[in-house]
Amino acid sequence: MVQEIAIRKVKAGQEEAFKVARRALIQKLKAQEGVEKDWEFQSFFTMPEPDDADVFVGMTRYDSVETVQRISGALMQSPEAGAFFSTFDMKAFVLVQPADGGDFRMEDYVQPGHVLEVAVRVPKAGQEAQFDALRKGFFDQVAAQPGYIFDREFLDLQSGDKVVLIGWESQADFMAALGVLQTRPEMGAFFGAIEAKAYQALTFSTND
Repeated sequence: MVQEIAIRKVKAGQEEAFKVARRALIQKLKAQEGVEKDWEFQSFFTMPEPDDADVFVGMTRYDSVETVQRISGALMQSPEAGAFFSTFDMKAFVLVQPADGGDFRMEDYVQPGHVLEVAVRVPKAGQEAQFDALRKGFFDQVAAQPGYIFDREFLDLQSGDKVVLIGWESQADFMAALGVLQTRPEMGAFFGAIEAKAYQALTFSTND
């Protein structure tokens, strides 16, 4: 199992073109052998500064890295891909597997109506040895909040960056938890030790 996560910021004036081009490319993608599941999300929150345009996140699960390479070679040169990629700027693109080496099926954890956070980050220089302990301190606090569903750590196969997914029952639960966590020293300690490359809080959307 390998999961692709693409965080895309729509270019100004390209909102409708983005949706049309996305539909055409995703239809071709879903028809490829080895594509197990595909999701589309829309961001409603980021930090430290809000986005100034719509941000959509596509996630696709494949049966293997070889399948990703085969499909990428077949689709990336297509007219549909060219049309789609011209409508947005890529904020982040990662190809991940669970850091613990296990399996992961997102549909077992979150469904429409839930909230999903995605963060791409790396330890700051000199903080590598402290990362796991600081992460545990913070995520013990996260898991204690009402509405928490799950968190799972992944590694980007391309860069080695650390990627986390966190699920919540609702936007209200997520916002309430954020308000509490921002007052906790564990959050400050963990965030002080990492460099965040991308972060979005998401609700389910559609690419049909």
